[in-house]
Amino acid sequence: MPYAPDFVSLHLRVFCAVIHAWWHARQMKRAVIYILLLLPFAVFMSCGRDGRVRDVLRTADSLLETRPDSALQLLRSDSAVFAAAGRAVRMGSVLTRTEAEDKLYVTHRSDSAILPAVEYFSRRGPEVQSVRAWYLLGRVYYDMMLYGRALSAFDNALAVKTDSDSVVCRYKARAATWAGAVYEEKSLHSDALRYNKTAYGYARYADVPSIEVYVLRNIGRSYSYLKANDRALSYYIEAANQAELFQDNYLYSMLMDELAAVYIEENRLSDACASLSVPFCGVSDTDISAHCFIWADYYRCLGEFDSALLYDIRGMMYGDKDVNRDVALDLARMFERENRKNEALHYYALYAQYNDSLRKDEIIENGEFFAFVKKSLDFERRSKRLVEEKVFLLVFVLFLIIIVLLVVLFGMRFYNRRKIRYELQQERVNNYWKMQHTRDLSSIRRNEERIKVLEKELVSAGENLEETKRKLIRAEMDMLDRQNEKIISEQRYKDRLVAELENSDVYKKFHCQGACFSNDDFRQLKDALNTAYGRFVFRLEELYPAMRYEEMYVCCLVKIRLASKEICSVLDCKANRVSMLKTRLYQKMFKKKGSVADFDEFIRDF
Repeated sequence: MPYAPDFVSLHLRVFCAVIHAWWHARQMKRAVIYILLLLPFAVFMSCGRDGRVRDVLRTADSLLETRPDSALQLLRSDSAVFAAAGRAVRMGSVLTRTEAEDKLYVTHRSDSAILPAVEYFSRRGPEVQSVRAWYLLGRVYYDMMLYGRALSAFDNALAVKTDSDSVVCRYKARAATWAGAVYEEKSLHSDALRYNKTAYGYARYADVPSIEVYVLRNIGRSYSYLKANDRALSYYIEAANQAELFQDNYLYSMLMDELAAVYIEENRLSDACASLSVPFCGVSDTDISAHCFIWADYYRCLGEFDSALLYDIRGMMYGDKDVNRDVALDLARMFERENRKNEALHYYALYAQYNDSLRKDEIIENGEFFAFVKKSLDFERRSKRLVEEKVFLLVFVLFLIIIVLLVVLFGMRFYNRRKIRYELQQERVNNYWKMQHTRDLSSIRRNEERIKVLEKELVSAGENLEETKRKLIRAEMDMLDRQNEKIISEQRYKDRLVAELENSDVYKKFHCQGACFSNDDFRQLKDALNTAYGRFVFRLEELYPAMRYEEMYVCCLVKIRLASKEICSVLDCKANRVSMLKTRLYQKMFKKKGSVADFDEFIRDF
């Protein structure tokens, strides 16, 4: 049976637990007091240490563009100090060291150092460091031949929203430039040109003027790859002029070499020779190999194959595998044409070695690159659509501004013209009512009343009326009789025309439910109404010249006594649409409000 403590032992154990808890709380309170006392001192010491490290880091950053070797040496000499600094400083030093190595052509082999910095600055900023981190991550992946990841990093750098800062523009221009280089590697020259032009947009506002020169050179390269050498030459020449203006002999020399290559393609050998006569200032293996291959192409175009051969062989001593592969194949074919089989076999074997080595690299590169392309294709399309919408919105806003300015500038002129049109319309309406009034005065009823008056005058006068006056009265009565007969005959003729209209095929078709109507049907209806109602359509146009086609159709349909619902069926629209159109047209014609019934009555009597 388990042990059950009695009442006294239970109270004793509770008392011991309370004492134990009080002692720990007291010790904790002391610890908290000590921490609060030591905290300001620790913060002061850490701030002082980080302050000195930040000064070193700022000095290294200031040396990056002009003396990257000094910046890297400074970072390496104080590496222990950076290791003990705060996280922000440590991550900043990683970016500075990576950028310095990149500028010194140190090939990046791992992303383990740069990834934490990218994660840190992409979350906490600032924007300059975020753009810089993504750009450097792309450079690391580019050296590792992970082109898909490199493109993703460059695109993230371009996606940072801030564009007004010159330093941000510097890194965005470089990110777009290297993204274009990735597409050039894969012979996607149109995409490369798109990124190079994006880079130019940022390079114009960057704080390093030479970036614009490099971007112009890259745009020229893209056009050259796309066989648009006329445009490529203009960009190369502009870049060379700017490099000469900046007194950058190295960059100017490299640009003149590439310009010579384009001249050689265009068979402008004299211009190519002038470009190659500029003193060569290249220092890297890539510069030397490119210079040698351009001279080889130049001598090959001149027919001096021995000189071309020497330059090709010398260039292969410094060239990359992909360039050497193509040169080896060209040399093998040249030796084969000259029946020098041993040399041809040697270069064919060398070509095979380069090809096998590059094929392995390309399998890795292409697999990773196309995986990225597959994932990012939809994103790029959406981005392109957003850019197009942004451009459209900008154009639309500019268009609205222009419209507002035009309205302000020509508002009075428009008002005056509208006033003139209003007065002309009022004059036409007055003439119409005057004609209506005149027609009423000359109607049969008035003529008959006049005849009765004349007859009473003859009867009341009797023999006292002069013969001349009697003849005048009778002549007037005969004239009024003839006018009445003419009006009656004209009315009978009009009635026959109306009857013919109502018996016509076009009239019956418009009164047939469910029929389909074409423009030719409306044209026939207008011709029939002009015949039956004395130039009905032309008179309407004279009364209101600004009448639209839809309004004219409604008038014609009202004239043949179609109801609003039937008109809606013919025009395939809603009933309120026809009613609104009638009331608005009446107001436009007579400059006063009227109902649908007023409009129908006017048209049927017109």
